[in-house]
Amino acid sequence: MLKYSVIPKPVRYDARETTVEISTKTSVLCSEEFVSVGKYLTTYLKTNPDESSNAIRIKKVNGIAAEGYALYTENGDVYIKASTETGAFYGAVTLKWILLQSPKKGGIARVNGFFIEDKPKYPHRGLLLDVSRHFFGVETVKRLLDNMAMLKMNIFHWHLCDDHGYRIESKAFPLLNEIGSVRDRNSLKHINAPDENEKYGPFYYTFEEIEDVVEYAKGLHISVIPEIDIPGHSSEFVSSYPYLGCVEEKVTLPVTSGVKPNLLNPAKESTYDFLSSLFDEICPLFPSDRFHIGSDEAVYGQWKENEQIQYFMKEQGIADEKQLQVYFINRVSQMLSQRGKKTVAWSDCVENEVDKSVICQLWRSADRVKIINQSSPRETVVSLTNHFYFDYRHTALPISRVYSFNEKALKLDSEKLKVSGIEGALWTEYISTDSALECGIYPRISALAEVGWTALEKRNYYDFKRRLKFYRLMLDGRKINYYRPKNPPFGWWLGNIYSMGEDGKDFKRNEKKKGKGKR
Repeated sequence: MLKYSVIPKPVRYDARETTVEISTKTSVLCSEEFVSVGKYLTTYLKTNPDESSNAIRIKKVNGIAAEGYALYTENGDVYIKASTETGAFYGAVTLKWILLQSPKKGGIARVNGFFIEDKPKYPHRGLLLDVSRHFFGVETVKRLLDNMAMLKMNIFHWHLCDDHGYRIESKAFPLLNEIGSVRDRNSLKHINAPDENEKYGPFYYTFEEIEDVVEYAKGLHISVIPEIDIPGHSSEFVSSYPYLGCVEEKVTLPVTSGVKPNLLNPAKESTYDFLSSLFDEICPLFPSDRFHIGSDEAVYGQWKENEQIQYFMKEQGIADEKQLQVYFINRVSQMLSQRGKKTVAWSDCVENEVDKSVICQLWRSADRVKIINQSSPRETVVSLTNHFYFDYRHTALPISRVYSFNEKALKLDSEKLKVSGIEGALWTEYISTDSALECGIYPRISALAEVGWTALEKRNYYDFKRRLKFYRLMLDGRKINYYRPKNPPFGWWLGNIYSMGEDGKDFKRNEKKKGKGKR
């Protein structure tokens, strides 16, 4: 009996010695609370139901885990049972996987019987997309959300600003768009860099576009978390409004990659007034109760050299620049809390003195011990570079490495740590095309999804590789330029070396010759 390939792997899957036929005549019947899930399936099936035909029955049943579901065939019908709309949606997604693989004839899919019970390991299963370094439009983002939903991923982390560009419309601070959303050229001095002498921008999402994406994600049971990186990675703020900075020299948006020295000035009340107004503008756009403030890689040189900041530290009894950043994070966290948001920050800045309500996103392995040994457990999302950074080339971070993530081996199952989930990240310093974006994410995102959903003891890489074959066929059908291991690129970082020709085949540029390459 055929066992269908589903990613992520369900908690329980039993084959049954029966078959069910699904066609456009099949009815979709659902509890009142699950009407949107019913519409999701009828849209896919293009149903024109016949009352005498069989049905897909979506029922609300208490006692099932919040995102869990039961999916099974019985007496010619298909049943989805869940206690929440999200659980019912995930049951419908699994059914869609099965229908895609079922043999079809005359518009009828013959489905082998099954019984599935399922629920996720982690409540947070996310992917970060950096749109500051290179901007990607609404349709690209929606396409990514569609593919995340098929893998039962539920968090889209939108890295909306960084040194290289501010990507949100601002009516309160229009110079963020006039100046902070434009840089002198597209590329950041990487291989095959196009448009060296042309300005890049202004690129940013309008309020309407953000609302559109957030609503679209909601329909796929994905929550959108915005990130506004402060006090470091803030060239876009300081170039637009110089009073926010720490130096007298004019700051422009950088056109090279790497960590930049430009920090916000934490000693000025005007900095917090600016952030307060900015949060008032941004927070209503995102219903998520989480707001990411970045705070990583803050280079303290400007703070050390600024007399006003040094005087402020002495006046406030702040011992050093690291503690000054703690002061800044705690104050910003309070501001966000007043707006109903929980603050998220990267692990290198999350010291023990940072308020315990601040959620840590663990990206550096070196920070693991620091976070575990804090005075009380802190909610943590794991995004370790050596497992989940998708801007690393596939030769440096193969899909097997993504799948090998083991929370026990890394001691992340400690009682001193509250791991709420995992998250992959695609940083785009060297990625400026949809094709390169897809090559970075796919198919590695499937391994990320399974690690986030399926308990460690249920995972098996060889079984995953078997199921991965159908996932690649699905990507082919969607014309997604996923990575193929032939002609692997050299080096560490992924770049615009893979693209897709009109015939749907990928090609590799000659790295020794900048610019032109062969198809």
